[in-house]
Amino acid sequence: DHERDITAYALQGLRALPGLTILGPDEAVDRGGAVSFTLAAPDGQPIHPHDVSHLLDSRGIAVRAGHHCAKPLMRVLGVNATARASLYLYNDRSDVDALADALDGATDIFGF
Repeated sequence: DHERDITAYALQGLRALPGLTILGPDEAVDRGGAVSFTLAAPDGQPIHPHDVSHLLDSRGIAVRAGHHCAKPLMRVLGVNATARASLYLYNDRSDVDALADALDGATDIFGF
């Protein structure tokens, strides 16, 4: 129940961020706690997930970046890679808020 609740909270918060696209099912009940996403600049150009990961790391947020051993899926989705936050029992809403704040702060770095 906790994983589903924290995932639903993350989906809601991350959807509100400009330029951020969540990949996968829209509802927490249809997915696990892994939330893969891409981030684009205002002109629509994708920001490489490794750059996003590096920015988040500099702010104390740990995510994975890459194709996550799912290269065929990345081709189908039309992306080279994604960033992925993994939420579980040890995460709470403050972790999700920190992720969203750090991504929202990407405007300073990537020129939104």
